[in-house]
Parts: sequence; C-alpha cells; structure tokens
Amino acid sequence: MRRIIKTAALFAAALFAAAVTSLALHPAPPPALPKPLFHGAQIDAPTLALFERACQNCHSENTQWPWYSRIPPASWMIGKDVADARRHVNFSHWDSYRPDQQEDFLAEIGANVRTGRMPLPRYTWLHREAVLAPEERRQIYEWSRAEKKRLRPPTPK
Repeated sequence: MRRIIKTAALFAAALFAAAVTSLALHPAPPPALPKPLFHGAQIDAPTLALFERACQNCHSENTQWPWYSRIPPASWMIGKDVADARRHVNFSHWDSYRPDQQEDFLAEIGANVRTGRMPLPRYTWLHREAVLAPEERRQIYEWSRAEKKRLRPPTPK
C-alpha cells in the first residue's frame, strides 16, 4: 500500500512539475489589438455584444486565452478548437468573404444559434457568460436573416 501511495505522490509531483514547466515554456500570447467583428456588415450594438460575449473567443482574432489554455492536454484541445472555428468562419475577416459566402455563413449562424448547436456545450460549460438565453438566440437569428436579405441583390422586375 505504501508503494502505491509513494508512486501516486511521485506521479502527482511529476504532473505538477510538467504543468509549471509548460506554463513557463508556453507563456500567454501577447494581447492582440482587437479587430472589429463583422466589418462591413450592418449590425446593431446589442447583437454585436452577443457575438462578442458568446462567439468571438473561437470565431475571431479577439480570443481571450484562459490560463489553462497553456497546459497540455487542454492546450491541444483548445488550440485545435479555435483553429478549426477560425478556419470555418472568422468574424474578424468578415469583409474578406464574398457576399455569397457571407450569405451562407449567415444561414449557418442563424440555424446553429436557433437550434442551440452553437455555442458548443463543452465551451459554455466552462464559460457560463457565453450561454445564450432564448431571446438572445432569437435576436441573433433575426439579425442573420435581415443581414442575409440585405446582401441579396435586388431582383429585376
């Protein structure tokens, strides 16, 4: 029994040392200059605030990296999730997407927020501020529909 306790204590000490070393080797990235979300879109301040609160950590260049994002294996998962999210759609680069791409993204945003697929439950589990109330989900959905309609070229009569 003593041997098991001693082994467990050594393992815990090694894990602690690895975590401290990881923090020293992987310091927090320097804070980036905030980039506006949805540059070029028509978005009201309250709806923009919802995106800043619930979406920008993964889908923009304005990520606030928590302390545990520098400790493996959490750092690997968080880094991959953010990279995947930015690769899918990056709200900091909104004006670089073609109008047809923006329309597709707006359709996805509306559907994913309305159905509760976004933000991801594993994200909101740690980031309670990102949980969207039903009326906030509806607000984002309505904005995405209005912005999509605004982007459509007028149909000839």
